[in-house]
Amino acid sequence: MSKHFCCCIPVRAGVFIFSLLAFLSSAFVAGVMWFFLHEVLTGGTDFKESLKDVDFSKVTKGGKIAVIVAASVFTIVALIALFGFLGSVFRKRKMVKAYSVLSWITFFIYFVASGLYFYLIFSGRNLFNGCEVTDTNGETHECRIDLKVWQKVISVLIVLTGLFIHLYIAVVIRRYVDQLEDEHDYSHEYKLAKNKNNASTYEPTYYPPTAQDPAAAQGLLHTNNAQYPYTDAAHSFGNHSHA
Repeated sequence: MSKHFCCCIPVRAGVFIFSLLAFLSSAFVAGVMWFFLHEVLTGGTDFKESLKDVDFSKVTKGGKIAVIVAASVFTIVALIALFGFLGSVFRKRKMVKAYSVLSWITFFIYFVASGLYFYLIFSGRNLFNGCEVTDTNGETHECRIDLKVWQKVISVLIVLTGLFIHLYIAVVIRRYVDQLEDEHDYSHEYKLAKNKNNASTYEPTYYPPTAQDPAAAQGLLHTNNAQYPYTDAAHSFGNHSHA
């Protein structure tokens, strides 16, 4: 039986939609990151006229490594999301299961990042020790998140909403994995009840009693001439009634 979420939507449709959106968004970000890395390595020669304010030659080695890591991560996410999409289309259990694992990893990363964000906005601590930025007026400031009370409330609500959505998506995907595993187990057990000729090998648990030896059969409905104790004249009803 198909599982559902939001009262009536099949979980398969949910995985189809979630994986498609995850694939498109992750592939887009990965493409942007790989393009940025290309511009960094070539010095921005392809779009030098349209990106006059961007000096790619000043990107440090650490920045290049960070871009490579980010592009690689988003590429992997896009591929696994594609596995989930194809798995939902063709009902492939292993593909959807890989996507389910990714969704839970994404949720826990988002959970940790949310906790760190809450700590930074409420503690007023510097993001990194010794981190400083210079504004347009030439003044230097520490890298800290300085928000007003109403801004903190709105940001907390947004983060918690996103956290709940990530959790709900992970649960829906996991429910579809459970559905596919149940279908796989049922199909496996059904195949075990078939022989190579596709004929059922089912054997009943009840067998009718075998026919008794006519010479030893006993009972009032005995129809042959075999003797049994109550057919003896000494044990017959008529013998005792005449005594």
